[in-house]
Amino acid sequence: MAGLTQQDEKLQFPIICNLSKEVWKSKEVNQPDNESNMGDAKNRGILMEAMSAVALLMAGGDVIIMRHPEAIKLTKEMIVDLAS
Repeated sequence: MAGLTQQDEKLQFPIICNLSKEVWKSKEVNQPDNESNMGDAKNRGILMEAMSAVALLMAGGDVIIMRHPEAIKLTKEMIVDLAS
């Protein structure tokens, strides 16, 4: 709060979120299609990365590091939808 209310420059740093590594190594993304009833593994990873990015942006993240181009496209679409 001091960074916002008292204009303290040392507390006004960008929040960088490297979510690609964490999402793509998760158990849910790496489970084979035939072992789970969660759908296609590729789509599951894309959706998890996009949902995580949107959640981090809404929580105040400034820079989001993503891996999959489709997840980036979905995140950009969500930003446009929320901004309109």
